[in-house]
Amino acid sequence: MSFKKVSMGMAIALALSAGSAVAAVPGDTGTITFHGMVSNTTCKVSLDQKIDQSGNDFDVTLDTVSVADFGTTALGTTSTLGQKKFNLALTGCDTATVAKASAQFNSWAGSTSTEGGLLVPPANAQGSAKNVNLVLSNDGNTKTDLVKIDQTNNTQQATVDTSGAAKLYYKVAYTQGQGWDQTTNPVSAGTVQAQVAFTMNYEYMLRCVLKS
Repeated sequence: MSFKKVSMGMAIALALSAGSAVAAVPGDTGTITFHGMVSNTTCKVSLDQKIDQSGNDFDVTLDTVSVADFGTTALGTTSTLGQKKFNLALTGCDTATVAKASAQFNSWAGSTSTEGGLLVPPANAQGSAKNVNLVLSNDGNTKTDLVKIDQTNNTQQATVDTSGAAKLYYKVAYTQGQGWDQTTNPVSAGTVQAQVAFTMNYEYMLRCVLKS
């Protein structure tokens, strides 16, 4: 038995591409072979097993904190300020083919990310807090490291059980923005809203039948 990784984008993960004109050069030719697989079904994804969500669009609400809670030193990527834990629960997976699942997170709808992978809310949102980023981390399946937004680095994988279910565990917290300075560029009060798009990555089982 062997495994094959296949990425499957959820409804909120949208990719746009732009083309450019390129002149063909005689002799510069080759071939590309694409390999894929069609499964009977993909998994149904829910947030904390809630079923009152709209499709694959979910909301996670952090605790309300005060400006003073950010303190006098940088909280960095290990911040637990206002932390909220959540999970992506998978059900209805095809147990005959799907072995494991993981998720990739990318900034979305005006949100961006820092070089270090922190999530940055849109800067022009009316009434928004200033100098506040969000830090997303793994929180289960033996992984507790930082999930870097817009980077292919997430190492957490969930094994699909015999009922076709699996869970991916995460936590999100506030941290200061990259330009934060307590004296000259402090945190200011306001709302914090940022979005990520997630893409589920499924690891499929490939069965080989040997005939004599």
